[in-house]
Amino acid sequence: MPRMFNFLLLLSLSMLLQTPAIADNTDAYFQPVEIHDAVVTIAEQDTSGDLRFRIVNSSPTKLTIVGVTNTDKVKSKIMGRIDEKNYAELGSITLLREENIDLTTTHIFVRLSSFKEPLKVGEIVDLRLVLSNGKVPFSAHVKR
Repeated sequence: MPRMFNFLLLLSLSMLLQTPAIADNTDAYFQPVEIHDAVVTIAEQDTSGDLRFRIVNSSPTKLTIVGVTNTDKVKSKIMGRIDEKNYAELGSITLLREENIDLTTTHIFVRLSSFKEPLKVGEIVDLRLVLSNGKVPFSAHVKR
């Protein structure tokens, strides 16, 4: 009986002395998603631009993109080109399981606006891809 008591006492002490695990990013639900070649091409006023990237959905479920944001609450619209001069705002983009989309070469892109500071060619901006069930952080290069 004393052995069992000692064991339970040591087990209780070890559980009390453990440090809690705290996540680095508590507002994000990370799915198996990869973002590559992210580039923001800035417009004339340097506080807005078009974001293009490649995305890979490695998860076994669909993935719905509803926008892009950053810590300064930049605004975003998912845009699709209808013809040479006309564009339409899309509410979201859905990738099926194991699907990839290359937004660097398609007629779909994300228009970003309302950056607090003007963007500079060559800098890297930190953004978050807003999904229907969380956010995924990534970085994009700025170019003109």
